[in-house]
Amino acid sequence: MDVERQENTNILDYLLREDSFMYRQKLDAPFFALWNCVPDPYMRCGCHPEIVERLWDQIGPALPKDCRGIVCLTPALVHPQTGIILALAMGTEYVLRLPGTLGADAISKGARTVAKWSTGATTDIRRTFGDDWVFGAWLKDELTWCNRAYEMFTST
Repeated sequence: MDVERQENTNILDYLLREDSFMYRQKLDAPFFALWNCVPDPYMRCGCHPEIVERLWDQIGPALPKDCRGIVCLTPALVHPQTGIILALAMGTEYVLRLPGTLGADAISKGARTVAKWSTGATTDIRRTFGDDWVFGAWLKDELTWCNRAYEMFTST
């Protein structure tokens, strides 16, 4: 993962914010680790195991190369050539970077840009991460959209 890439700035700022429940642990962890460098990452990275499974076991295999990684102790899909974060687990949700018409298509088919958490708080992922982001919704087209996004970020 490339911590210097502008495309990753908002995500890293969010993951390392001081009000994060895992803030202290994240400071002590590397910014990026291979997915299998953490013992039992499906259960020990602060996200619901079904969310990690969705990213790594369902969406990940649809991509041309293995993109599984852990960013600031958070399961993610990271482009192996450009270091751009493509998807991220967020507790009981997951978010996808779908630039251009991909995001609009996802929204038209049921993806959201705002999540309401059990605490009553909300997250507007486009305000937090940028205009390319949506919350995943277990849509079958997510695999195709993520594959297209991967290809778009291959040459950047």
